[in-house]
Amino acid sequence: MKAKSLLIGFLTGTVVAGAATLLSAPSSGKDLRTRIKTNTEEIKATIDELKVKLLNIKDDTMEATQISKETVKTFISDVQVVIENWKQEIEPNKTELLKNVQEIEDSLKELETVIPSPKN
Repeated sequence: MKAKSLLIGFLTGTVVAGAATLLSAPSSGKDLRTRIKTNTEEIKATIDELKVKLLNIKDDTMEATQISKETVKTFISDVQVVIENWKQEIEPNKTELLKNVQEIEDSLKELETVIPSPKN
């Protein structure tokens, strides 16, 4: 929407500026009509060229968007597989780590009972 408004503004400005230039330049009526005709044809050619370029940009953008969507879906799927594999790989280690932590906690409790607390 913004690109369309920008393009319309640009084209309107171009036409107005061209007309103002033509009308403000000192010349005969015949010269003025010839220049208007020439500039009108140039403006039409420029607009047609701009239209083709914008359509090409639109098509390229649509294609890039589609490719991006597919790539993101594939990436998300791959990440989910990697995370699931990682969870399965760490499960045996997780149990072992929890066991080690429990042993350390038990050892600390045992030490607390053996070592007398300092008096203040």
